[in-house]
Amino acid sequence: MKKIILLKKTFKYNFDYPQRLDKYLKNELPKLSRTSIQKLIENNYVFVDDFLVKPSFQLKLNQIVKIDTKDFKNKKSHLKPEKMKINILYEDNDILVLNKNSGIVVHPGIGNLSSTLLNGVLYYCENLSNMNDERPGVVHRLDKQTSGVIVFAKNNESHYYISEQFANREIKKDYRAIIWGNFNEEITINGFLRRDPRNRLKFKLFNSSGKKSISFIKPKMSYSLPLSLVSIFPLTGRTHQIRVHLSSIGHPIIKDDLYNGGDGIINGFHEKDRINIMNIISQINRFALHAKSIELKHPKTKKYMVFEAPYPQDFINVLEKLNEYR
Repeated sequence: MKKIILLKKTFKYNFDYPQRLDKYLKNELPKLSRTSIQKLIENNYVFVDDFLVKPSFQLKLNQIVKIDTKDFKNKKSHLKPEKMKINILYEDNDILVLNKNSGIVVHPGIGNLSSTLLNGVLYYCENLSNMNDERPGVVHRLDKQTSGVIVFAKNNESHYYISEQFANREIKKDYRAIIWGNFNEEITINGFLRRDPRNRLKFKLFNSSGKKSISFIKPKMSYSLPLSLVSIFPLTGRTHQIRVHLSSIGHPIIKDDLYNGGDGIINGFHEKDRINIMNIISQINRFALHAKSIELKHPKTKKYMVFEAPYPQDFINVLEKLNEYR
């Protein structure tokens, strides 16, 4: 491992047939033995679409494979358990499912070293997967302002099993968003996401080159005002994916300043609607996105389970106001 401690590479799988991860990397890195490659994977230095998987994982077209030994520290994490209220939807010996509040970061990072959801989970539950000392138990993430259902793994086998379901796009996720405009058709958005060259805080949709992203969007409710409630079913899980996709079709999420959904959009609507719209969107002070449900195969029983997170109060307040315009 000493020879490859500084290894950092990214590959895009461009074949239309499946192939084992370790076999593919052996072809891409001929100077490394297959045993060395398997150890890299088993020691959690290799990610497929940002998820940890096993050497036997079958790669699919357009998946991104990253190797980065520098991302992991040899020392133990300084994560500290912190007492906080967590909303438990389900728990057993293998998984912990929570309803995340908006305004809380999932795990520590630059600028958020404490008071994250993970700090609270560690206080409540000592037994989490330890494949990554920096983020124990964290299988997937939600944006800070996004509320809703999130799953933590309580052991390594569960972590692998759920991660591979994510990487294989087998997990079904249903998000709800309140968006600008009247949206009345089902649509699939398919494109590549990468950072916006003009604003590094943003991501942008391109026709080629970047991370493959797919979302299916379905209308739930339209109103006499230019606002709609939609369901979003993301087949991939890219950073800011839903926000970018909705903005790309001219229906950004309300209160999403970064992706053209800020209050200033009201100026483009008819004067008689502006006061009513302001009254509605003033009920929420973050972008209106909620992870409503997730369906996965349980790592132990192998049975499909659906977990659903009720709307938070700010989301409910907006919907109740909107009901007057159905």
